[in-house]
Amino acid sequence: MLGALPALRHLDLSNNSLVGLRNVSFQGLVRLQSLNLSDNSLGVLRNGTLAQWRGLPALRRISLSHNTWVCDCAIEDMVAWLKESDQVEGKEALSCAFPEKMAGRALLKLNTSELNCSAPVDVPSQLQTSYVFLGIVLALIGAIFLLVLYLNRKGIKKWMHNIRDACRDHMEGYHYRYEINADPRLTNLSSNSDV
Repeated sequence: MLGALPALRHLDLSNNSLVGLRNVSFQGLVRLQSLNLSDNSLGVLRNGTLAQWRGLPALRRISLSHNTWVCDCAIEDMVAWLKESDQVEGKEALSCAFPEKMAGRALLKLNTSELNCSAPVDVPSQLQTSYVFLGIVLALIGAIFLLVLYLNRKGIKKWMHNIRDACRDHMEGYHYRYEINADPRLTNLSSNSDV
């Protein structure tokens, strides 16, 4: 949308309840001089957005005040950009809104150690651990099932004999009827049974 406005010099997006700029492209705004993003709900600015702003030669003023900055590991690159950039107006007043323990802390005074940016856990090892745990649980369930079968083997054997006998009795009835209907000599008997 903004790419169709290459002559744009001042862009005021303040007080729009913006929560992010992922789908906004500032490329092509080569004459943009000022950008106002104050009074929104921005939590962090991503590297892609910061790189686009670095590539705008005429951009001199960026206003980011009164946003709800979330001071976690994702804001680390933005803080580094703020420290080296001279484009941001009033950057000393920018402060964290979340998490609560960081609320009110100035962004420029944040250290990497305060952001809880621990080394990322290897995802394949997490999956491997969860698969091992799943295998142990399934093996335990299987062992319990086999133990129940073993302890109840006499009852199961009796139940199987009862089912077999019931099926045999039922099938013998069908077999007997089939033999009567199949014998041509007995066909008259079955049809003239009242004789």
